[in-house]
Amino acid sequence: MPNIKARLAAMTGAAALTAGLLAAGAGPASAAEDSFHFELQRMGSDTYINVFNDSMEGRLAGWGGWWADPGTSGEPGDTLVAYDNLADGYGIEAHLSTGRTATTRGHSAKYQDTTSGDLPEGNHYLMWVCVVKGSWSKCSTKEDVWA
Repeated sequence: MPNIKARLAAMTGAAALTAGLLAAGAGPASAAEDSFHFELQRMGSDTYINVFNDSMEGRLAGWGGWWADPGTSGEPGDTLVAYDNLADGYGIEAHLSTGRTATTRGHSAKYQDTTSGDLPEGNHYLMWVCVVKGSWSKCSTKEDVWA
């Protein structure tokens, strides 16, 4: 008979390793979840949430932005923007508390999506940005923006 003790030892070792990895939370989703961070940037009435891919030396992966009455940018009304800067396999989604969404999901980097429309002047909204891939996402905190 082949060396049954050796096979059992190998199977036991493999099972222990798998159990250890699962207990430690190691896996694709948890590894990806820790590899991004967000930074808020305000420029006048414009708000940007920058997304950095830490597993790629902290490079700028993209950003989401809010342009209140952009005028000179060519976009009508209040504009929500998602921009994917990095070919890392992830997309960028910008969300507004009205339900408005701009997304680069399904497009290759460098890609920008905008969604516009006038909102009542002076009203307060919340904007947040998510990095997405398949059913996985990691989102920033919600930030105040105004129309």
